[in-house]
Amino acid sequence: MMDAYKRANEALHPPASAVERAVRRAAAGARPRKKRRPLRAVIPAGVAAVLAAVLLVNGVPGLGGGGITASAASALAEPAYPDLPHAPAEPATADDAAWEQFNEDYDACWQAWRDFRNEAPGLEEQAGLLSALADFSAESTSLALGGEGNGVYSPISLWFALAMLAETTDGDSRQEILDALGAEDVEQLRSWADSLWHDLYTDDGTASVLLGTSMWLNQGVDFNQGTLDILAEHYYAASYQAPMGTDAADQALTDWTAEQTRGLIGSDGKVLETTPDTLMVLASTLYVMGRWNTEFQAENNTDDIFTAADGIEQEAEFMHRTENAYFLSREGYQAASLHSSAGEVVFVLPDEGVSPRELLADPEFLGSLDVHGGDGIYGEVQWSVPKFDVGSDLDLKSTLAGLGITSVLDEETADFSPLTGTEPVWLDQAKQIARVQVDEQGIVAAAVTLLGLGDGGPEVDPRICVMDLDRPFLFVVRSNNDVNLFVGVVDSLV
Repeated sequence: MMDAYKRANEALHPPASAVERAVRRAAAGARPRKKRRPLRAVIPAGVAAVLAAVLLVNGVPGLGGGGITASAASALAEPAYPDLPHAPAEPATADDAAWEQFNEDYDACWQAWRDFRNEAPGLEEQAGLLSALADFSAESTSLALGGEGNGVYSPISLWFALAMLAETTDGDSRQEILDALGAEDVEQLRSWADSLWHDLYTDDGTASVLLGTSMWLNQGVDFNQGTLDILAEHYYAASYQAPMGTDAADQALTDWTAEQTRGLIGSDGKVLETTPDTLMVLASTLYVMGRWNTEFQAENNTDDIFTAADGIEQEAEFMHRTENAYFLSREGYQAASLHSSAGEVVFVLPDEGVSPRELLADPEFLGSLDVHGGDGIYGEVQWSVPKFDVGSDLDLKSTLAGLGITSVLDEETADFSPLTGTEPVWLDQAKQIARVQVDEQGIVAAAVTLLGLGDGGPEVDPRICVMDLDRPFLFVVRSNNDVNLFVGVVDSLV
């Protein structure tokens, strides 16, 4: 776990030369293109503590016979990433000069971060953005986590991925995405994406909320350079070409993903398999790491029982601490939050007989989880939290349909003309694989979104909140500006 935290302080983006070398290696090792066959993209599981979104755009490239040449791939568009300082460490001595230097470095560091944030309007300055995000988060979470078992879903991952997808579509295909995201037009969407990128991006040595994007295009197909430039400018997306449908190309994308996600995704196998008919892979990563403001002490841990949703008792290691804080005590559940350097994690413990998904079915539920709001109670919160490492593999095609995004899923109606004149092009798959780890130090969370072209207990003092998470519970990971990054249901610890 500590290795994951250490890796979080490494450089966010690999140099363009490293990416291009990976692509060149892929091209050099590409096998001859096979005869075209009906499109199917196979998306493997196995992600950890990182958030990544990948859109796999499929279609019939129309390259004709003979296949593509395994020539060296090249960068088509590259963004300019921020170069920002880490917070200075406090001096180990009481030396006045050392503290004077520390204060000077500290002021310079945060001024650089303030200047970066001010490059785009803040989230609260963007009319309609926060409400649109809240609406999208509530609706899509209810749809995405409607199944059984553990489920971890990132609404901001899907939102950002769909925003980029809108840039590559037109007509009804684009309008349906805009409607689902709550944007009036693509220009507003670009402005919103800029603000989200600048507000969420954090890498100060104490916390990380890191975004990275790229587009991988099939060799031999003509693409609109203007669209690639827009993605680079507003979404920080680099674009490259690679020979789709080869193990080498898949490995190149996997290597890029591993670089972006500190090896948490891509270190144990391919992130996806392309086919010769894969037109485009749009990858968007989001890595979240935060240390608890007050860490749990390992010497207070105990072994106890977690009763899973199916009634099976599971042995687990529980972390304990008691603090004075705000909590919610409402009909059906109670909730309290733990604060980290990357934001807030709200834990929700449903009453006995109430399932986490019953709570999520209420579209107002997520928006009402304001622990510090008007009906928040200040008192003693007694925490018993199991250390957990949970993940899920969600099929999001029904989620997209539930959001009203259907045109891009139909090869007869999908319109990708801003990207390419090739036809037909359509989305064939939509999945999100996610994983969250929680221990004494903090939380690391991740996901990969792939869109493919197809009793009541004993009475207690009302000012005491016993957060004994020994049965199914849910959690919400929020950024410091209250954007829902992850929502998870924990039905089982194994």
